Amino acid sequence: MGLLRRCRTAWSRHHRSAGFGIHSPHAYRFVTEVLGERCRYYAYDDIAALRRAVIAATDSRWPHPRILSERNARLLFRITNHFNPGCILQVGTCTGVTSAVMLAVSSQSRLWLYEPGLASGAAASRVLQPLAGRVCLGTELAPIAAAYSQALDGAEPFVLVNHVNSDQDADTLSGVLSAMCAGKAVLLMRHLATDKRVNVLWQACCRQLVNGQTFTNSRWGILIANPKLQREHFDLWL
Repeated sequence: MGLLRRCRTAWSRHHRSAGFGIHSPHAYRFVTEVLGERCRYYAYDDIAALRRAVIAATDSRWPHPRILSERNARLLFRITNHFNPGCILQVGTCTGVTSAVMLAVSSQSRLWLYEPGLASGAAASRVLQPLAGRVCLGTELAPIAAAYSQALDGAEPFVLVNHVNSDQDADTLSGVLSAMCAGKAVLLMRHLATDKRVNVLWQACCRQLVNGQTFTNSRWGILIANPKLQREHFDLWL
């Protein structure tokens, strides 16, 4: 969504983000009770503390721009908490905060993480070290995706794509997510406005979706594939 269109649709997106004009009961509950929930969750204080620690470790007077904002961290936690996935696939991380936020939902959940530059990411290594027993790390996408699919054992996939490093990774991921869009799955994509490969991937998944709902503010994309849902798309103010 371009800047001009964002300005032109600002009121309608803000209006819909409060639930107005949404006729689907599933979408209405998801928008009002998950995306727009204002009550505090038990993990918010821990999330804030984690972010402060990561920011301090960057030795910077100002929050590092690649550290997940507290508002977005809370949003990610609420979405993960709503679906409560036992197995999570994550593609790309900068500081490991997104991984820690999702794993904070349940002590029983596990995460498969693909990040080719993880060895050089000191911040991510520190954040993920306490979670080592629950995180399967990989520097190649295909093996991680295969291991994740095997671990699912019929469970509903839950995938977060933060960034895509190469055209080869984009092709591999396209095949993985295409299969998920045909069944029942939850796909989250971030940096739609700044990562061209992620944006292309998001658009492709939206086109391939047969039954389900998508929610986006042009920076985040949330796709819920579900054979029981009518295909609908919602532009929101998140």
